[in-house]
Amino acid sequence: MKGPEEIPAVPGEDLRLRLRERFSALRRELERLRFETDRRWEELLARLSENPEEILPEEMLRSPAQALRSESAISLHAVRRLDEANGQVEVLLRLLEECLRHASRAALLVEREGVMHVWKRAGFARPSDELRGSALPEDAALRRVREGLPQALPAGDAISRALGAEDAVAAVIFPFVVRESVSGAVYADTVADGRSTFDPDGVALLAWLGGLAVDRLAGRKLVPAPALRPIEGLAPDPADAAPSFASVPPPGSPAAPLPRDEPVASAPAAGGNGPIGGPLAPPRDGDRRNEARRFARLLASEIKLYNEGAVREGRERGNLYFRLREDIERGRRLYEERVPADVRGGGDYYYEELVDVLAEGRPEALGLR
Repeated sequence: MKGPEEIPAVPGEDLRLRLRERFSALRRELERLRFETDRRWEELLARLSENPEEILPEEMLRSPAQALRSESAISLHAVRRLDEANGQVEVLLRLLEECLRHASRAALLVEREGVMHVWKRAGFARPSDELRGSALPEDAALRRVREGLPQALPAGDAISRALGAEDAVAAVIFPFVVRESVSGAVYADTVADGRSTFDPDGVALLAWLGGLAVDRLAGRKLVPAPALRPIEGLAPDPADAAPSFASVPPPGSPAAPLPRDEPVASAPAAGGNGPIGGPLAPPRDGDRRNEARRFARLLASEIKLYNEGAVREGRERGNLYFRLREDIERGRRLYEERVPADVRGGGDYYYEELVDVLAEGRPEALGLR
């Protein structure tokens, strides 16, 4: 190992040259960073002055009044419209119209003997009554809704498809409660370009308010409720003014009110402890038999849909029951679970639909009797 006297000394001039080179390189790098930072700040300021909505979140662009209003998405005008509706049908139609402020499309489903049926759709491209009265296929989400639990539906779910909303990118369904019982459901969805305005919370609140409005119909005497009337001595807020049309989706795409294609009954007399009427009314005996027959036909049609080859061969060989025993018995169990015993006692609608749908009217093709 060399001693200190053997290490050659670095000349002073060389040391100063190296330090000068290092400092020069450092200065160039700092200048480059400063230039880059200045350039980015200039770009940011230019974008802020020209297109602030591209950078700032929507909440920062709202005025304080708008920000407060957005937290309570349902306007006083919307609540007043529901409360002053003249009859159950009008309440339900206005409910769907108001839902279109918060969703691309909406639908009201009604419960009939354990099966959800379409009552009315709103915001769909095809006629709103095209699917009226049709039964929705049994679904886990519908079972949870009957239990009183709102459900988020993924894109392409069975309920959206059944309603003709195959292009929905998100959807929700809420229980619709009247007199502390789930009488139906409110469905709402959004298409891709409406996702930013989709407001499930607003739809949930409307579903609750709609149920309260129906509850109030039978016994109300003051219409609208006094607390919902305009405040005397206070200048009206333009944001709460009545629109020229009932439904107000995003600006630029106003929708007309839903057609009133059925009579709007007057509100019933006070003392509302009697049976509920209107679309949410329990079905009459004839209606119950028709519902049972439709449900039986739905079950038979599903068996045929998923077993076309076996149905064709069984029909030809007269042994449909032997080939489809598991599916037929499963359908029988569902039928007996959904259809009350007194309705089943009026006729074996399930057997009749099996003969009609699977056996094309030939009982012997079933191989049962």
